[in-house]
Amino acid sequence: MRGRTLARGLALALGIAWPAVTAGQTPSAATASTSVGELGLDELVRTVEQRFPLILAAEQERVAAEADRLSASGGFDPSWRTSAAVIPVGGYPSQRLDTFVEQPLPWWGSSVFAGYRLGLGAYPVYDGKLATNSYGEVRAGARLSLWRDGPIDRRRANLQRAELGVDAAAQGADQQRIEATRLASFRYWDWVAAGRRLAVARTWLDLALVRDDALARRVDTGDVPAFERQENQRAILQRKAQLASAQRALEQAAIELSLFLRAPDGSAILPEPSRLPASMPEPTPLDVTRVRVDERAAIERRPELKRLDAQKEQAGVERRWAENQGRPAIDLVVVGSKDLGPGDPKQALPVLEAAVVVDIPLLNRVANGRERAAAAQVSRIEAQARLQRDRVVADVRDAASALAAAEQRASIARAELDIARKLADQELRRFELGEGTLLLVNLREQAALEAALRQIDAVADWQKALAAYRAATVGAASAVR
Repeated sequence: MRGRTLARGLALALGIAWPAVTAGQTPSAATASTSVGELGLDELVRTVEQRFPLILAAEQERVAAEADRLSASGGFDPSWRTSAAVIPVGGYPSQRLDTFVEQPLPWWGSSVFAGYRLGLGAYPVYDGKLATNSYGEVRAGARLSLWRDGPIDRRRANLQRAELGVDAAAQGADQQRIEATRLASFRYWDWVAAGRRLAVARTWLDLALVRDDALARRVDTGDVPAFERQENQRAILQRKAQLASAQRALEQAAIELSLFLRAPDGSAILPEPSRLPASMPEPTPLDVTRVRVDERAAIERRPELKRLDAQKEQAGVERRWAENQGRPAIDLVVVGSKDLGPGDPKQALPVLEAAVVVDIPLLNRVANGRERAAAAQVSRIEAQARLQRDRVVADVRDAASALAAAEQRASIARAELDIARKLADQELRRFELGEGTLLLVNLREQAALEAALRQIDAVADWQKALAAYRAATVGAASAVR
């Protein structure tokens, strides 16, 4: 009867490690939970996406980029300029007022303007154009750049760069979100695995304590020598120390996880042991034929590459502007004006004026220097993008390798645990029949329990590799189901 009691205790101790990996349970089913009860990975990821400080900081970079775009758009705001002058003393006393509004347009460096001018008093012959009739002069016109500043000018270049900056900042926020989710998943599975290891250590100790009561009675009756109970008491002390280490590991894992688990006000939440999941999902085989598909999907989806593309386009905009600045400026200006009120009849006639303004640069060193700098920046980003594409592929392949290795390790540990459990049970039966020693029983139990711990670690590593794979493929993960 005592032998059967001890055997059942051993089965309980070993069984609590083995069901820690529940067969036939998919990762999505294992991680789903609500805000109460078990803490699931889905709940953790939601809090990370909504409240993790680094993600919120990355979102502010996007807000700042949108503010830069608004500032660049201000280059097309209308401007109002006014000047006034009075000459009260002199040979030609006069008063002048000139005010006009100019509106830049987003096409070919063009702009339109309208204004009013008043010039009263006496003017020398060479300044006769400053004089107006009594009510002043109204005018309106347009300016069109035909070559330099035509295809692109500083205003449009700044706006295009700012718009691309918004895209780059958004990709940076996505990159931070992916990285934070990956790290949160790692800390989550470290916490879950630590909880399972603690449960194993606690049950292992309970088994030795139950056995000690039985051994005490057998020593009293002379059924077993006293040193067998002393061996069991040594095992109890060893297992208490291991339980303390497992408890510390769980507390440490919970503290690390609290950096990602956030309350609605953003404060860190220390997860309670009561929220530990009751089981861990069993690893599933990797479909190696789909890894190449996920590699291509990752290259298309990874925000690092999209951000580099946006930065390359920004440099390309600057290069096109610098190249355009080396071209001659040929501007067409058309102005219509009309004087109002009493005065010179000739000035009262409507006037239409067309002019061409030509500005030809000679050395172009400023424009050439800017163009070369922008071209070098484009080349630099292209080189970075080539390395980043290789890095993306390497990330996918490394995560796939880790998945396959962890699944294989878990399968081997499962088979090892089956054998170790049988050996421990048989060694216990031998001891009950007086054919063995408790030292051998403890060694067999330790081998079985260490196999269970190795399997827990392998399953946790598989889950972390899965999180890395999903981060590397930005959720594609077609090779893992």
